[in-house]
Amino acid sequence: MNHRRRAALVLSTAVLTLLTSCFLGRFELVRRIHELPEFTHSGAGVEETWVTMRDGVRLHTEVFRPEGLERAPTVLIRNPYDSMRILERTRCGVLNRYGYACVLQDVRGRIQSEGEWVPLVNERNDGLDTLDWLVKQPFIDGNIAMMGPSYLAWTQWAVADALPPEVKTILPSVFGPPMYSANYERGLFRHDIITAWAALMPHGETRMRADDEYWSAATHRPAIDADTLYLEGPLPWYRALLQSPSPSDPYWTTPPVSPLADLPPAVNVPVLMVGGLFDPFFLPQLKAFEALGSRAESVLILGPWNHLGRVSGELNELEGAGGLFQWALTLEWLDHTLRGAPLRTFSRGEVRVLGPDETSWRVSPVWPSPDATPHTWALADAPASQDCAGGALLLELDPPPSETQFVYNPDDPNPTLGGASLLSFAFFPSLDVTPGPVEQGLSCERADVLTFKSAPLLAPTRLSGAAKLTLTVRSTAPDTAFVARLIVESEDGQAHLIREAAATLAFPDEATQAPIPHVPGEEVALELNFWPMEWTLPKGARLRIDLSSSSFPALHNHNNRFGPWSEQTGADLATQTVLLGEGRAELTLPIVP
Repeated sequence: MNHRRRAALVLSTAVLTLLTSCFLGRFELVRRIHELPEFTHSGAGVEETWVTMRDGVRLHTEVFRPEGLERAPTVLIRNPYDSMRILERTRCGVLNRYGYACVLQDVRGRIQSEGEWVPLVNERNDGLDTLDWLVKQPFIDGNIAMMGPSYLAWTQWAVADALPPEVKTILPSVFGPPMYSANYERGLFRHDIITAWAALMPHGETRMRADDEYWSAATHRPAIDADTLYLEGPLPWYRALLQSPSPSDPYWTTPPVSPLADLPPAVNVPVLMVGGLFDPFFLPQLKAFEALGSRAESVLILGPWNHLGRVSGELNELEGAGGLFQWALTLEWLDHTLRGAPLRTFSRGEVRVLGPDETSWRVSPVWPSPDATPHTWALADAPASQDCAGGALLLELDPPPSETQFVYNPDDPNPTLGGASLLSFAFFPSLDVTPGPVEQGLSCERADVLTFKSAPLLAPTRLSGAAKLTLTVRSTAPDTAFVARLIVESEDGQAHLIREAAATLAFPDEATQAPIPHVPGEEVALELNFWPMEWTLPKGARLRIDLSSSSFPALHNHNNRFGPWSEQTGADLATQTVLLGEGRAELTLPIVP
Protein backbone atom coordinates (compact mmCIF):
# COMPACT_ATOMS: atom_id res chain seq x y z
CA MET A 1 0.00 0.00 0.00
CA ASN A 2 1.53 3.34 -1.02
CA HIS A 3 1.83 6.36 1.24
CA ARG A 4 -1.11 8.28 -0.25
CA ARG A 5 -3.50 5.35 0.01
CA ARG A 6 -2.37 4.69 3.56
CA ALA A 7 -2.89 8.36 4.49
CA ALA A 8 -6.33 8.36 2.88
CA LEU A 9 -7.28 5.20 4.77
CA VAL A 10 -6.11 6.69 8.07
CA LEU A 11 -8.05 9.90 7.39
CA SER A 12 -11.25 8.10 6.42
CA THR A 13 -10.97 5.84 9.46
CA ALA A 14 -10.51 8.87 11.72
CA VAL A 15 -13.52 10.63 10.19
CA LEU A 16 -15.65 7.49 10.55
CA THR A 17 -14.55 7.09 14.15
CA LEU A 18 -15.38 10.73 14.88
CA LEU A 19 -18.82 10.45 13.28
CA THR A 20 -19.53 7.22 15.13
CA SER A 21 -18.47 8.80 18.43
CA CYS A 22 -20.69 11.82 17.78
CA PHE A 23 -23.65 9.56 16.91
CA LEU A 24 -23.20 7.37 19.97
CA GLY A 25 -22.66 10.38 22.21
CA ARG A 26 -25.38 12.60 20.76
CA PHE A 27 -27.57 12.39 23.86
CA GLU A 28 -24.76 13.53 26.13
CA LEU A 29 -23.89 16.24 23.61
CA VAL A 30 -27.45 17.60 23.79
CA ARG A 31 -27.30 17.50 27.58
CA ARG A 32 -24.07 19.49 27.73
CA ILE A 33 -24.96 22.03 25.05
CA HIS A 34 -28.21 22.87 26.84
CA GLU A 35 -26.66 22.63 30.32
CA LEU A 36 -29.19 20.02 31.47
CA PRO A 37 -29.04 17.94 34.67
CA GLU A 38 -27.38 14.54 34.73
CA PHE A 39 -29.37 11.77 33.10
CA THR A 40 -31.44 9.60 35.44
CA HIS A 41 -31.94 6.60 33.15
CA SER A 42 -30.57 4.89 30.08
CA GLY A 43 -32.45 3.91 26.95
CA ALA A 44 -33.88 0.41 26.62
CA GLY A 45 -33.82 0.33 22.83
CA VAL A 46 -36.49 0.76 20.17
CA GLU A 47 -39.51 -1.39 19.39
CA GLU A 48 -41.03 -1.05 15.91
CA THR A 49 -44.75 -1.64 15.47
CA TRP A 50 -47.67 -0.76 13.19
CA VAL A 51 -50.78 1.05 14.34
CA THR A 52 -53.92 0.39 12.28
CA MET A 53 -56.22 3.30 11.50
CA ARG A 54 -60.02 3.12 11.23
CA ASP A 55 -59.82 2.61 7.45
CA GLY A 56 -57.24 -0.18 7.70
CA VAL A 57 -54.17 1.89 6.78
CA ARG A 58 -51.16 1.03 8.97
CA LEU A 59 -48.80 3.72 10.33
CA HIS A 60 -45.19 2.88 11.11
CA THR A 61 -44.49 3.59 14.79
CA GLU A 62 -41.40 3.36 16.99
CA VAL A 63 -41.54 3.06 20.78
CA PHE A 64 -38.54 4.29 22.81
CA ARG A 65 -38.58 3.28 26.48
CA PRO A 66 -36.38 4.20 29.46
CA GLU A 67 -34.42 1.36 31.01
CA GLY A 68 -35.85 -0.06 34.24
CA LEU A 69 -39.35 1.46 34.04
CA GLU A 70 -42.32 -0.77 33.24
CA ARG A 71 -44.64 2.24 33.08
CA ALA A 72 -43.63 5.84 32.36
CA PRO A 73 -45.08 9.20 31.32
CA THR A 74 -45.05 9.21 27.52
CA VAL A 75 -44.46 11.75 24.75
CA LEU A 76 -46.10 11.26 21.33
CA ILE A 77 -44.47 12.74 18.20
CA ARG A 78 -46.10 12.37 14.76
CA ASN A 79 -43.67 13.26 11.95
CA PRO A 80 -43.88 13.59 8.12
CA TYR A 81 -40.19 14.40 7.45
CA ASP A 82 -37.71 11.63 6.67
CA SER A 83 -35.01 14.28 6.95
CA MET A 84 -35.96 14.82 10.62
CA ARG A 85 -35.99 11.20 11.75
CA ILE A 86 -32.50 11.37 13.29
CA LEU A 87 -33.41 14.61 15.07
CA GLU A 88 -36.67 13.22 16.44
CA ARG A 89 -35.06 9.92 17.41
CA THR A 90 -32.42 11.91 19.29
CA ARG A 91 -35.18 13.86 21.01
CA CYS A 92 -36.79 10.56 22.05
CA GLY A 93 -33.46 9.26 23.31
CA VAL A 94 -32.92 12.32 25.50
CA LEU A 95 -36.44 12.01 26.89
CA ASN A 96 -35.77 8.33 27.69
CA ARG A 97 -32.77 9.37 29.73
CA TYR A 98 -34.98 11.55 31.91
CA GLY A 99 -37.49 8.75 32.51
CA TYR A 100 -39.98 9.40 29.69
CA ALA A 101 -41.18 6.92 27.11
CA CYS A 102 -41.40 8.32 23.58
CA VAL A 103 -43.56 7.22 20.65
CA LEU A 104 -42.45 8.39 17.19
CA GLN A 105 -44.88 7.80 14.32
CA ASP A 106 -44.60 8.42 10.55
CA VAL A 107 -47.78 10.19 9.39
CA ARG A 108 -49.93 8.66 6.65
CA GLY A 109 -48.25 8.38 3.26
CA ARG A 110 -44.83 9.47 4.54
CA ILE A 111 -41.57 7.59 5.20
CA GLN A 112 -42.60 4.00 6.07
CA SER A 113 -46.31 4.49 6.75
CA GLU A 114 -48.98 3.26 4.37
CA GLY A 115 -51.65 5.36 2.68
CA GLU A 116 -51.74 8.49 0.52
CA TRP A 117 -50.01 11.71 1.55
CA VAL A 118 -52.50 14.61 1.58
CA PRO A 119 -51.38 17.47 3.86
CA LEU A 120 -53.67 18.32 6.81
CA VAL A 121 -56.58 16.10 5.74
CA ASN A 122 -55.89 12.86 7.63
CA GLU A 123 -54.18 14.13 10.77
CA ARG A 124 -57.32 14.44 12.89
CA ASN A 125 -58.63 10.92 12.42
CA ASP A 126 -55.18 9.37 12.39
CA GLY A 127 -54.16 11.32 15.49
CA LEU A 128 -57.28 10.30 17.40
CA ASP A 129 -56.85 6.67 16.35
CA THR A 130 -53.21 6.74 17.46
CA LEU A 131 -54.14 8.20 20.84
CA ASP A 132 -56.85 5.56 21.24
CA TRP A 133 -54.17 2.91 20.66
CA LEU A 134 -51.62 4.63 22.90
CA VAL A 135 -53.77 4.98 26.02
CA LYS A 136 -54.23 1.19 26.00
CA GLN A 137 -50.50 0.39 25.93
CA PRO A 138 -49.07 -1.19 29.09
CA PHE A 139 -45.95 1.02 29.16
CA ILE A 140 -47.74 4.35 29.80
CA ASP A 141 -48.50 5.46 33.36
CA GLY A 142 -51.65 7.39 32.40
CA ASN A 143 -49.86 10.64 31.50
CA ILE A 144 -49.23 11.67 27.87
CA ALA A 145 -47.86 14.77 26.14
CA MET A 146 -47.72 15.59 22.43
CA MET A 147 -44.71 17.47 21.07
CA GLY A 148 -43.07 18.77 17.91
CA PRO A 149 -42.46 21.80 15.64
CA SER A 150 -43.96 22.91 12.30
CA TYR A 151 -46.09 20.16 10.69
CA LEU A 152 -45.44 18.07 13.81
CA ALA A 153 -47.25 20.85 15.68
CA TRP A 154 -50.16 20.67 13.25
CA THR A 155 -50.63 16.99 14.13
CA GLN A 156 -51.21 18.18 17.71
CA TRP A 157 -53.59 21.00 16.83
CA ALA A 158 -55.64 18.63 14.67
CA VAL A 159 -56.76 16.69 17.78
CA ALA A 160 -56.32 19.34 20.47
CA ASP A 161 -60.05 19.81 21.07
CA ALA A 162 -60.77 16.08 21.49
CA LEU A 163 -57.92 14.77 23.62
CA PRO A 164 -58.43 11.76 25.90
CA PRO A 165 -58.00 12.50 29.62
CA GLU A 166 -54.57 10.84 29.62
CA VAL A 167 -53.18 13.71 27.49
CA LYS A 168 -52.17 16.35 30.01
CA THR A 169 -50.43 18.86 27.72
CA ILE A 170 -49.33 19.65 24.16
CA LEU A 171 -46.13 21.42 23.08
CA PRO A 172 -46.66 22.78 19.52
CA SER A 173 -43.82 24.97 18.17
CA VAL A 174 -43.62 27.39 15.20
CA PHE A 175 -47.12 26.64 13.91
CA GLY A 176 -50.70 27.55 14.73
CA PRO A 177 -54.18 27.92 13.27
CA PRO A 178 -55.88 29.79 11.59
CA MET A 179 -53.96 29.41 8.33
CA TYR A 180 -54.87 32.17 5.85
CA SER A 181 -52.08 34.56 6.89
CA ALA A 182 -49.46 31.84 6.38
CA ASN A 183 -50.64 31.34 2.78
CA TYR A 184 -51.67 34.80 1.60
CA GLU A 185 -51.27 38.48 2.39
CA ARG A 186 -54.11 40.53 0.89
CA GLY A 187 -54.45 38.10 -1.99
CA LEU A 188 -50.68 37.84 -2.58
CA PHE A 189 -49.55 34.21 -2.48
CA ARG A 190 -46.61 33.26 -0.26
CA HIS A 191 -44.47 31.30 -2.72
CA ASP A 192 -41.48 30.93 -0.42
CA ILE A 193 -43.64 29.11 2.11
CA ILE A 194 -46.21 27.12 0.15
CA THR A 195 -44.63 26.56 -3.28
CA ALA A 196 -41.28 25.76 -1.68
CA TRP A 197 -42.93 23.23 0.66
CA ALA A 198 -44.87 21.70 -2.23
CA ALA A 199 -41.59 21.24 -4.12
CA LEU A 200 -40.00 19.67 -1.06
CA MET A 201 -42.60 16.99 -0.39
CA PRO A 202 -45.23 16.62 -3.10
CA HIS A 203 -45.65 12.90 -2.42
CA GLY A 204 -44.17 10.25 -0.15
CA GLU A 205 -40.48 11.20 -0.41
CA THR A 206 -38.78 14.44 0.57
CA ARG A 207 -37.02 16.19 -2.35
CA MET A 208 -34.12 18.09 -0.78
CA ARG A 209 -32.70 19.00 -4.21
CA ALA A 210 -35.84 20.47 -5.75
CA ASP A 211 -34.62 24.08 -5.53
CA ASP A 212 -34.68 24.61 -9.31
CA GLU A 213 -38.15 23.08 -9.54
CA TYR A 214 -39.40 25.38 -6.76
CA TRP A 215 -38.03 28.48 -8.47
CA SER A 216 -39.46 27.48 -11.84
CA ALA A 217 -42.86 26.83 -10.27
CA ALA A 218 -42.84 30.17 -8.44
CA THR A 219 -42.11 32.12 -11.64
CA HIS A 220 -44.39 30.20 -14.02
CA ARG A 221 -47.52 31.68 -15.62
CA PRO A 222 -50.18 30.56 -15.27
CA ALA A 223 -49.36 29.41 -11.75
CA ILE A 224 -52.13 26.81 -11.83
CA ASP A 225 -50.06 24.67 -14.24
CA ALA A 226 -46.83 24.77 -12.26
CA ASP A 227 -47.48 21.58 -10.29
CA THR A 228 -47.71 19.36 -13.39
CA LEU A 229 -44.60 20.93 -14.88
CA TYR A 230 -42.29 21.12 -11.86
CA LEU A 231 -43.80 19.57 -8.71
CA GLU A 232 -44.51 15.98 -9.79
CA GLY A 233 -48.18 16.96 -9.87
CA PRO A 234 -51.00 17.48 -10.29
CA LEU A 235 -51.29 18.34 -6.59
CA PRO A 236 -54.97 19.01 -5.76
CA TRP A 237 -54.17 20.48 -2.33
CA TYR A 238 -51.68 22.96 -3.84
CA ARG A 239 -54.09 23.95 -6.60
CA ALA A 240 -56.82 24.52 -4.03
CA LEU A 241 -54.57 27.05 -2.32
CA LEU A 242 -53.68 28.81 -5.58
CA GLN A 243 -57.39 29.24 -6.29
CA SER A 244 -58.23 30.64 -2.83
CA PRO A 245 -56.79 34.18 -2.52
CA SER A 246 -59.82 35.55 -0.63
CA PRO A 247 -60.46 34.87 3.07
CA SER A 248 -64.07 34.20 2.05
CA ASP A 249 -63.20 31.54 -0.55
CA PRO A 250 -64.72 28.07 0.08
CA TYR A 251 -61.31 26.56 0.87
CA TRP A 252 -61.13 28.63 4.07
CA THR A 253 -64.82 28.36 5.00
CA THR A 254 -65.38 24.59 4.67
CA PRO A 255 -63.81 21.50 6.33
CA PRO A 256 -61.10 20.44 6.86
CA VAL A 257 -59.73 24.00 7.00
CA SER A 258 -62.70 25.93 8.43
CA PRO A 259 -62.63 24.21 11.86
CA LEU A 260 -59.01 25.30 12.41
CA ALA A 261 -59.96 28.70 13.80
CA ASP A 262 -62.27 27.00 16.31
CA LEU A 263 -59.60 24.66 17.69
CA PRO A 264 -57.69 26.93 20.13
CA PRO A 265 -60.75 28.05 22.15
CA ALA A 266 -61.70 24.39 22.62
CA VAL A 267 -58.30 23.38 24.07
CA ASN A 268 -58.59 22.70 27.80
CA VAL A 269 -55.11 21.34 28.60
CA PRO A 270 -52.17 23.64 29.39
CA VAL A 271 -50.01 24.37 26.36
CA LEU A 272 -46.32 25.26 26.09
CA MET A 273 -45.75 27.10 22.79
CA VAL A 274 -42.41 28.21 21.34
CA GLY A 275 -42.38 30.63 18.43
CA GLY A 276 -39.96 32.76 16.42
CA LEU A 277 -40.35 36.45 15.72
CA PHE A 278 -39.05 35.73 12.20
CA ASP A 279 -41.06 32.55 11.64
CA PRO A 280 -43.63 32.44 8.80
CA PHE A 281 -46.24 30.97 11.18
CA PHE A 282 -45.63 33.58 13.88
CA LEU A 283 -48.92 35.46 13.42
CA PRO A 284 -51.27 32.44 13.38
CA GLN A 285 -49.37 31.00 16.34
CA LEU A 286 -49.76 34.24 18.31
CA LYS A 287 -53.49 34.34 17.50
CA ALA A 288 -53.86 30.70 18.53
CA PHE A 289 -52.19 31.35 21.89
CA GLU A 290 -54.40 34.33 22.67
CA ALA A 291 -57.51 32.31 21.77
CA LEU A 292 -56.61 29.24 23.86
CA GLY A 293 -59.33 27.99 26.15
CA SER A 294 -56.46 27.21 28.55
CA ARG A 295 -54.73 30.57 27.98
CA ALA A 296 -54.41 31.30 31.71
CA GLU A 297 -52.69 27.93 32.25
CA SER A 298 -50.38 28.09 29.23
CA VAL A 299 -47.01 29.63 28.36
CA LEU A 300 -45.70 31.30 25.18
CA ILE A 301 -41.96 31.68 24.51
CA LEU A 302 -40.87 34.01 21.67
CA GLY A 303 -37.32 34.68 20.51
CA PRO A 304 -35.52 36.25 17.52
CA TRP A 305 -35.56 32.94 15.64
CA ASN A 306 -36.53 31.71 12.20
CA HIS A 307 -38.52 28.54 11.45
CA LEU A 308 -35.55 26.34 12.34
CA GLY A 309 -35.26 28.05 15.73
CA ARG A 310 -32.02 29.75 14.77
CA VAL A 311 -30.85 33.34 14.73
CA SER A 312 -30.40 34.54 11.15
CA GLY A 313 -29.99 37.80 9.29
CA GLU A 314 -27.17 40.21 10.00
CA LEU A 315 -28.08 41.96 13.23
CA ASN A 316 -28.27 39.24 15.88
CA GLU A 317 -25.12 37.86 17.45
CA LEU A 318 -26.85 35.78 20.12
CA GLU A 319 -28.03 32.23 19.75
CA GLY A 320 -31.37 33.27 21.14
CA ALA A 321 -31.09 31.78 24.63
CA GLY A 322 -31.62 28.17 23.64
CA GLY A 323 -33.42 28.53 20.33
CA LEU A 324 -36.48 26.60 19.32
CA PHE A 325 -36.08 23.49 21.46
CA GLN A 326 -35.80 25.16 24.89
CA TRP A 327 -34.76 21.85 26.46
CA ALA A 328 -34.51 23.06 30.06
CA LEU A 329 -37.97 24.67 30.05
CA THR A 330 -39.44 21.72 28.15
CA LEU A 331 -38.22 19.20 30.71
CA GLU A 332 -39.44 21.40 33.54
CA TRP A 333 -42.84 21.67 31.85
CA LEU A 334 -43.10 17.91 31.28
CA ASP A 335 -42.14 17.22 34.89
CA HIS A 336 -44.83 19.68 35.96
CA THR A 337 -47.70 18.51 33.73
CA LEU A 338 -46.96 14.77 33.61
CA ARG A 339 -45.45 14.19 37.06
CA GLY A 340 -46.97 16.96 39.16
CA ALA A 341 -43.67 18.70 40.01
CA PRO A 342 -43.84 22.43 40.75
CA LEU A 343 -42.57 24.95 38.18
CA ARG A 344 -39.31 26.52 39.30
CA THR A 345 -38.18 29.02 36.67
CA PHE A 346 -41.40 30.15 35.01
CA SER A 347 -45.14 30.31 35.67
CA ARG A 348 -48.35 29.34 33.94
CA GLY A 349 -50.04 32.16 32.07
CA GLU A 350 -46.90 34.09 31.21
CA VAL A 351 -45.30 35.21 27.95
CA ARG A 352 -41.50 35.25 27.69
CA VAL A 353 -40.04 37.38 24.87
CA LEU A 354 -36.45 37.91 23.74
CA GLY A 355 -36.08 40.62 21.12
CA PRO A 356 -33.24 41.01 18.60
CA ASP A 357 -29.91 41.82 20.27
CA GLU A 358 -31.45 41.52 23.76
CA THR A 359 -29.72 39.49 26.47
CA SER A 360 -32.51 38.92 28.97
CA TRP A 361 -36.11 37.71 28.74
CA ARG A 362 -39.04 40.08 29.08
CA VAL A 363 -41.64 38.23 31.18
CA SER A 364 -45.22 39.44 31.53
CA PRO A 365 -48.81 38.15 31.58
CA VAL A 366 -49.45 39.55 28.09
CA TRP A 367 -47.58 40.49 24.94
CA PRO A 368 -47.33 42.87 23.13
CA SER A 369 -46.76 45.25 26.01
CA PRO A 370 -50.00 46.91 27.19
CA ASP A 371 -47.91 50.01 27.95
CA ALA A 372 -47.20 50.64 24.26
CA THR A 373 -48.85 53.76 22.86
CA PRO A 374 -49.26 54.74 19.18
CA HIS A 375 -46.83 57.30 17.77
CA THR A 376 -47.45 58.56 14.25
CA TRP A 377 -45.10 59.89 11.58
CA ALA A 378 -46.27 61.51 8.34
CA LEU A 379 -44.61 60.58 5.05
CA ALA A 380 -43.44 63.79 3.41
CA ASP A 381 -41.46 65.25 0.48
CA ALA A 382 -42.53 62.69 -2.12
CA PRO A 383 -40.19 63.82 -4.94
CA ALA A 384 -37.12 63.25 -2.73
CA SER A 385 -38.21 59.69 -1.98
CA GLN A 386 -36.56 58.46 -5.18
CA ASP A 387 -33.18 59.88 -4.17
CA CYS A 388 -30.70 58.12 -1.89
CA ALA A 389 -31.33 60.70 0.83
CA GLY A 390 -35.02 59.82 0.75
CA GLY A 391 -38.19 61.62 1.63
CA ALA A 392 -39.09 62.38 5.23
CA LEU A 393 -40.91 60.78 8.14
CA LEU A 394 -42.16 63.68 10.25
CA LEU A 395 -43.70 63.71 13.70
CA GLU A 396 -45.51 66.85 12.54
CA LEU A 397 -48.61 65.48 10.86
CA ASP A 398 -49.39 68.35 8.48
CA PRO A 399 -46.73 68.36 5.74
CA PRO A 400 -47.67 70.07 2.48
CA PRO A 401 -49.24 67.90 -0.23
CA SER A 402 -46.88 66.17 -2.64
CA GLU A 403 -46.88 63.13 -4.87
CA THR A 404 -44.54 60.96 -6.90
CA GLN A 405 -44.70 58.07 -9.33
CA PHE A 406 -42.85 54.89 -10.21
CA VAL A 407 -43.38 52.15 -12.77
CA TYR A 408 -43.90 48.60 -11.55
CA ASN A 409 -42.90 45.80 -13.91
CA PRO A 410 -44.05 42.33 -12.74
CA ASP A 411 -41.24 40.75 -14.77
CA ASP A 412 -38.60 42.68 -12.80
CA PRO A 413 -39.71 42.38 -9.17
CA ASN A 414 -38.01 43.84 -6.14
CA PRO A 415 -36.22 40.86 -4.53
CA THR A 416 -37.13 39.78 -1.01
CA LEU A 417 -34.48 40.74 1.54
CA GLY A 418 -35.19 38.96 4.82
CA GLY A 419 -38.30 39.07 6.94
CA ALA A 420 -40.57 36.44 8.44
CA SER A 421 -42.37 35.14 5.33
CA LEU A 422 -39.60 32.74 4.27
CA LEU A 423 -39.26 28.97 4.47
CA SER A 424 -37.20 27.74 1.49
CA PHE A 425 -33.95 28.49 3.35
CA ALA A 426 -34.72 25.52 5.60
CA PHE A 427 -34.29 22.99 2.79
CA PHE A 428 -32.99 24.80 -0.33
CA PRO A 429 -29.87 26.66 0.91
CA SER A 430 -28.47 27.01 -2.61
CA LEU A 431 -31.08 29.69 -3.30
CA ASP A 432 -29.38 31.96 -0.74
CA VAL A 433 -32.71 33.15 0.72
CA THR A 434 -32.13 34.45 4.26
CA PRO A 435 -34.90 35.23 6.77
CA GLY A 436 -34.68 37.72 9.59
CA PRO A 437 -33.29 41.26 9.89
CA VAL A 438 -31.29 41.29 6.65
CA GLU A 439 -29.30 44.34 5.49
CA GLN A 440 -31.40 46.32 2.98
CA GLY A 441 -28.79 48.42 1.19
CA LEU A 442 -29.70 51.61 -0.66
CA SER A 443 -33.24 51.81 -1.99
CA CYS A 444 -32.20 54.27 -4.71
CA GLU A 445 -30.51 51.39 -6.56
CA ARG A 446 -33.98 50.69 -7.99
CA ALA A 447 -36.25 53.24 -9.65
CA ASP A 448 -39.35 51.39 -8.43
CA VAL A 449 -38.61 51.84 -4.70
CA LEU A 450 -39.47 54.94 -2.68
CA THR A 451 -37.73 55.69 0.64
CA PHE A 452 -38.73 57.84 3.62
CA LYS A 453 -36.54 58.43 6.70
CA SER A 454 -37.07 59.94 10.14
CA ALA A 455 -34.72 62.20 12.05
CA PRO A 456 -32.31 60.35 14.38
CA LEU A 457 -34.01 58.97 17.48
CA LEU A 458 -33.15 60.99 20.57
CA ALA A 459 -33.21 57.98 22.91
CA PRO A 460 -33.44 54.18 22.75
CA THR A 461 -36.94 53.38 21.51
CA ARG A 462 -38.74 50.12 22.28
CA LEU A 463 -41.28 48.81 19.79
CA SER A 464 -43.77 46.29 21.17
CA GLY A 465 -46.72 45.38 18.99
CA ALA A 466 -48.02 45.86 15.47
CA ALA A 467 -47.18 48.87 13.29
CA LYS A 468 -49.32 50.05 10.39
CA LEU A 469 -48.87 52.23 7.31
CA THR A 470 -51.77 54.07 5.72
CA LEU A 471 -51.37 55.17 2.10
CA THR A 472 -53.36 56.97 -0.56
CA VAL A 473 -52.49 55.79 -4.06
CA ARG A 474 -53.52 55.79 -7.69
CA SER A 475 -52.64 53.21 -10.30
CA THR A 476 -53.10 52.80 -14.04
CA ALA A 477 -53.93 49.13 -13.34
CA PRO A 478 -57.34 47.74 -12.32
CA ASP A 479 -55.57 45.91 -9.50
CA THR A 480 -52.01 46.02 -8.19
CA ALA A 481 -49.93 45.68 -5.03
CA PHE A 482 -48.03 47.97 -2.68
CA VAL A 483 -45.34 46.50 -0.41
CA ALA A 484 -43.71 48.36 2.49
CA ARG A 485 -40.63 47.52 4.52
CA LEU A 486 -40.15 48.94 8.00
CA ILE A 487 -36.42 49.33 8.53
CA VAL A 488 -34.06 50.58 11.24
CA GLU A 489 -31.06 52.46 9.86
CA SER A 490 -28.20 52.76 12.35
CA GLU A 491 -25.78 55.65 12.69
CA ASP A 492 -23.15 53.75 10.70
CA GLY A 493 -25.56 53.40 7.76
CA GLN A 494 -26.50 49.75 8.26
CA ALA A 495 -30.19 49.22 7.44
CA HIS A 496 -31.96 46.14 8.81
CA LEU A 497 -35.46 44.93 8.10
CA ILE A 498 -37.89 44.95 11.01
CA ARG A 499 -41.09 43.90 9.25
CA GLU A 500 -42.65 43.79 5.77
CA ALA A 501 -46.33 44.32 4.90
CA ALA A 502 -48.45 44.47 1.76
CA ALA A 503 -51.87 45.44 0.43
CA THR A 504 -53.61 45.35 -2.93
CA LEU A 505 -56.31 47.51 -4.47
CA ALA A 506 -58.61 44.49 -4.35
CA PHE A 507 -57.87 43.89 -0.65
CA PRO A 508 -57.11 47.38 0.71
CA ASP A 509 -57.51 46.56 4.42
CA GLU A 510 -57.82 43.69 6.88
CA ALA A 511 -61.62 43.84 6.92
CA THR A 512 -61.94 43.07 3.20
CA GLN A 513 -62.98 39.44 2.73
CA ALA A 514 -63.62 39.41 -1.05
CA PRO A 515 -61.86 41.35 -3.87
CA ILE A 516 -63.12 44.87 -4.57
CA PRO A 517 -63.17 46.05 -8.22
CA HIS A 518 -61.23 49.24 -8.86
CA VAL A 519 -61.35 51.82 -11.64
CA PRO A 520 -57.84 52.67 -12.91
CA GLY A 521 -56.80 56.20 -11.98
CA GLU A 522 -59.08 56.52 -8.94
CA GLU A 523 -57.62 57.23 -5.50
CA VAL A 524 -57.61 54.29 -3.11
CA ALA A 525 -56.88 54.33 0.63
CA LEU A 526 -54.74 51.37 1.75
CA GLU A 527 -53.80 50.09 5.18
CA LEU A 528 -50.68 47.93 5.40
CA ASN A 529 -50.45 46.00 8.67
CA PHE A 530 -47.07 44.83 9.94
CA TRP A 531 -46.88 41.76 12.16
CA PRO A 532 -46.21 42.49 15.86
CA MET A 533 -42.57 42.90 16.86
CA GLU A 534 -40.43 43.35 19.95
CA TRP A 535 -37.36 45.47 19.20
CA THR A 536 -35.40 48.17 21.01
CA LEU A 537 -33.99 50.67 18.51
CA PRO A 538 -30.76 52.41 19.57
CA LYS A 539 -30.34 56.12 20.12
CA GLY A 540 -29.30 57.86 16.91
CA ALA A 541 -30.97 55.31 14.63
CA ARG A 542 -33.46 56.38 11.97
CA LEU A 543 -36.77 54.80 11.06
CA ARG A 544 -37.06 54.07 7.36
CA ILE A 545 -39.88 53.02 5.06
CA ASP A 546 -39.13 51.50 1.66
CA LEU A 547 -42.19 51.37 -0.58
CA SER A 548 -42.52 49.34 -3.79
CA SER A 549 -44.99 46.99 -5.48
CA SER A 550 -43.27 43.63 -5.08
CA SER A 551 -41.20 41.33 -2.89
CA PHE A 552 -40.32 38.08 -4.64
CA PRO A 553 -40.29 35.21 -3.70
CA ALA A 554 -41.97 36.05 -0.37
CA LEU A 555 -45.04 37.21 -2.34
CA HIS A 556 -46.15 36.42 -5.86
CA ASN A 557 -45.55 39.14 -8.45
CA HIS A 558 -48.87 40.88 -8.93
CA ASN A 559 -49.69 40.92 -12.66
CA ASN A 560 -51.51 44.27 -12.43
CA ARG A 561 -54.72 42.55 -13.51
CA PHE A 562 -57.97 41.99 -11.65
CA GLY A 563 -59.29 38.48 -11.22
CA PRO A 564 -57.93 34.99 -10.41
CA TRP A 565 -54.18 35.53 -10.29
CA SER A 566 -53.22 31.86 -10.67
CA GLU A 567 -54.96 31.61 -14.06
CA GLN A 568 -53.40 34.73 -15.60
CA THR A 569 -50.95 34.07 -18.43
CA GLY A 570 -49.50 37.55 -18.85
CA ALA A 571 -48.67 40.74 -16.98
CA ASP A 572 -48.85 44.50 -17.56
CA LEU A 573 -46.80 47.50 -16.55
CA ALA A 574 -48.43 49.84 -14.03
CA THR A 575 -47.66 53.45 -13.16
CA GLN A 576 -48.07 53.85 -9.40
CA THR A 577 -48.76 57.25 -7.80
CA VAL A 578 -48.31 57.82 -4.06
CA LEU A 579 -49.95 60.91 -2.54
CA LEU A 580 -48.66 62.53 0.65
CA GLY A 581 -49.80 65.25 3.01
CA GLU A 582 -53.24 66.04 4.45
CA GLY A 583 -53.26 62.74 6.39
CA ARG A 584 -52.93 60.63 3.24
CA ALA A 585 -49.76 58.70 4.20
CA GLU A 586 -48.86 57.95 7.82
CA LEU A 587 -46.80 55.40 9.77
CA THR A 588 -47.99 54.43 13.26
CA LEU A 589 -45.71 52.52 15.65
CA PRO A 590 -46.44 51.04 19.11
CA ILE A 591 -43.80 52.54 21.41
CA VAL A 592 -43.29 51.72 25.08
CA PRO A 593 -42.49 54.90 27.05
